[in-house]
Amino acid sequence: MAAEQNSETNPVLQRMAYLIHRYQQAILTATEEEELQVWVAASAKNRLFFEQLTDPVILRDKLAQYEKFDTAAGWATFSAQHFPVADKGRVRNMYRWWSAAAAVLLLLGAGIYLFRPSAPAPRVAAVSVPAARILPGSSKAMLTLADGSVIPLDSNGNQVIQQQGALIHLNNGQLQYNTQDYSAQTTINTLTTPRGGQFRLTLPDGTRVWLNAASAITYPTAFQQGKREVEIKGEVYFEVAAKEKMPFNVKVGPLTNIEVLGTSFNINAYTDEPGIKTTLIQGAVKVNTRNGSRVLLPGQQALVNAPGDINITAKADTAAILAWKKDEFYFHDADIPTVMRQLARWYDVTIVYAGTIPARRFQGEIQRNLPLSDVLDGLENTGIHFRLQGRSIIVEP
Repeated sequence: MAAEQNSETNPVLQRMAYLIHRYQQAILTATEEEELQVWVAASAKNRLFFEQLTDPVILRDKLAQYEKFDTAAGWATFSAQHFPVADKGRVRNMYRWWSAAAAVLLLLGAGIYLFRPSAPAPRVAAVSVPAARILPGSSKAMLTLADGSVIPLDSNGNQVIQQQGALIHLNNGQLQYNTQDYSAQTTINTLTTPRGGQFRLTLPDGTRVWLNAASAITYPTAFQQGKREVEIKGEVYFEVAAKEKMPFNVKVGPLTNIEVLGTSFNINAYTDEPGIKTTLIQGAVKVNTRNGSRVLLPGQQALVNAPGDINITAKADTAAILAWKKDEFYFHDADIPTVMRQLARWYDVTIVYAGTIPARRFQGEIQRNLPLSDVLDGLENTGIHFRLQGRSIIVEP
């Protein structure tokens, strides 16, 4: 839901302005907080809108403009552009509603320049957003159906999606496929999580899947012809349903394919990480690349580098590897770039290094449901300094 600049999105903007007003008063409910977070993360325009309505410097400037502005004339112009002339009662009601939100009134007094259809989005310099306002990620994803339509998903809704040959159930942050007709033509779906999102999925064969932030899985709505094959990006954990005569294959980029019979394992294939890491929890998997193949034993990890070479770690730190699935960060002798990459994906922030990256190592656990300010406070106790500019974390020696 982007902050589009036309009358059709006014109800959305009205709702978000109301939530931002409650946010400024620190009276948001948990459900409202998640709703606001999902909307802010949906587009750069939404984030800009949020930052403009919460940044005290900008609001002080708008207040100064408002005090010099002819409010009645401004409202008349706004209502003429955005509300039907015949619906005068609605206009009066909305005027009272907008008056309740001081921040929105400031923008109204300034001419509603954010909403003018003929004006481009204003250029605003980067502003400091308190780390306490940067919320942790939550259960949210986008489901792309075979016809190209996209359905936003979150942890609050329960619904049933009818698709050729299958019913898709959304229930409390989990998507589950129930195949109705195995003879029907198979269609392909893709589930994608944004930065700051995670989601769960049960495939038609009963295989359970967990997607970390900034990840995706592409899969058929029914597995047929004696094989099961999916493709992933980012980080995904699998608990594969055992079907001896139907091998399970995971394609990871152009180089790597994981063969499975029935097992649980984690794949970390983020493009900003040093290689593709497959960690076996139980069962057996075979890692295939163009340069060879290796069979993993429980507790082992295979690292596939860019040329396609496979390096095996005999005793992987499975507690650290699976911490994200338990809503935790777990750092074991982790350097700063490793820590920052995880924070960037979960809090949807950008990391900037000011000068040389400090040679620090981190050890310990942090809950992923904490606001960013708490996490940064904990890390600063190790001697690292951070500065927040907009949604960028500046790491300083």
